[in-house]
Amino acid sequence: MATTQRPFHLVVFGASGFTGQFVTEEVAREQVDPEGNSRLPWAVAGRSAEKLQRVLERAALKLGRPTLPSEVGIIICDINNPASLDEMAKKATVVLNCVGPYRLYGEPVVKACIENGTSCIDISGEPQFLEQMYWKYHEKAAEKGVYIIGSSGFDSIPADLGVIYTRNKMNGTLTAVESFLTIHSGPE
Repeated sequence: MATTQRPFHLVVFGASGFTGQFVTEEVAREQVDPEGNSRLPWAVAGRSAEKLQRVLERAALKLGRPTLPSEVGIIICDINNPASLDEMAKKATVVLNCVGPYRLYGEPVVKACIENGTSCIDISGEPQFLEQMYWKYHEKAAEKGVYIIGSSGFDSIPADLGVIYTRNKMNGTLTAVESFLTIHSGPE
């Protein structure tokens, strides 16, 4: 069973990657109280302490929170090192996995989280991975009392990419975007 007796309620794994940087900034923005104090013990995790520190420094600068880097833990962890994944999972109540592609790198994180009683959230948009993790780990997760939540936020990825593209191509300040998404499947 996941417990709040761990040093971090949330760990953002892959925080120095493309999506992980945005997730880190958003967590930093949303978890402060009205006085600007951190409400959530959390950490970022990845292979390079220097890159993780830079992500925190950029978020601190953007958010006007110079103390942010000292408020957030840093965990060194590598997807190819199962022991480091176990250590990360043991320190968290929830791991938010931003390391993809998930068909290659997702399962070791799910496995480490379940084995160590930690809930896991990912942002995968890979149906085969999601289905495979469900069938392989659902019962084990239920036995441990943890949640494995896949595809969190997937529906926003196309819109997010469109906004980034628009912002990069625009000469000026982007103040609002309204987007529409149409998906066509192949022949039935």
